[in-house]
Amino acid sequence: MQIVPRPLGQVLGDAMNALARTWKALASAALWAFIPTGIAALGVFRLSGADEFLNLVFSDPEFLDSLPSDELLEMAEPFIWATLIAVALQTLASLYVYLAAHHIIASDAAGLPATGAQARRVALGRYGRGLIAGTIALLAVAGIVVAGVIAWTIPWALVGTPNATSVFIAIVLMFAMLTPAIWIGVVLSMWSPVLVIEKRKAIGSLRRSFDLVRRRWWPTLGFLALVGLLGSVAVQLIQLVAIPLSVVGDLGLGISIASVLGLIAQGFIVAAIAAMHTTWYIDLRARDDELVREDLM
Repeated sequence: MQIVPRPLGQVLGDAMNALARTWKALASAALWAFIPTGIAALGVFRLSGADEFLNLVFSDPEFLDSLPSDELLEMAEPFIWATLIAVALQTLASLYVYLAAHHIIASDAAGLPATGAQARRVALGRYGRGLIAGTIALLAVAGIVVAGVIAWTIPWALVGTPNATSVFIAIVLMFAMLTPAIWIGVVLSMWSPVLVIEKRKAIGSLRRSFDLVRRRWWPTLGFLALVGLLGSVAVQLIQLVAIPLSVVGDLGLGISIASVLGLIAQGFIVAAIAAMHTTWYIDLRARDDELVREDLM
């Protein structure tokens, strides 16, 4: 059965229907990755003493305000390092969930049963290449951003902001220099479903994403922005639920536990976003190829 291109509204509708059909497998992938991540993050915060600094932030902010900047930075150092480690663990877990979700949604689109166990095998089997491709994509975007910021700061440092016109020009230049990073980030955004579904290597998945997206750049940007907005709203709702949990019992422990629960819940959001990315990839591929269901597996 051939898969035909669809308007944006239908792609979103198909994504929601796929989520309803495959939620158990997606939840399994999210829990399998984010429960260990949450436990590891909690351990890092407890063992490093970062939770003690966090406790001071909420219980005695006046004491922190009275400290000299160097002492405050020294006290906050364990928290900063623990946060960076937690973000790194979360990123690695998110990559796994993305790879698993792509397989689950592709299986569903092909009319085949999607199981968490099979998705785990596929995700782990493609994880190494996914880590390489994701790192290359991140470095490409970051490199363009850094180059743009450097190019922007040189005239800013030389001229400064003598008047409102120069401020306006500086802002316009900043956006102009960041535009290439946005463009490359969008054209490389479909590398992960390509890696899983088309079984390509790291560089090949990036090239294929470029070919698929460049002719549909604006619709892809709009789709990614919409999905990102929905994800942000969901994260805010999770935080609203987690905040009351943080004030139960010991404040530092409560905040840590609430953060872990929020992180696990965020795993479900990551799985849902990855599933929606897969449906958009399928639509892009249907516009590029004569795509049939069997081609997705």
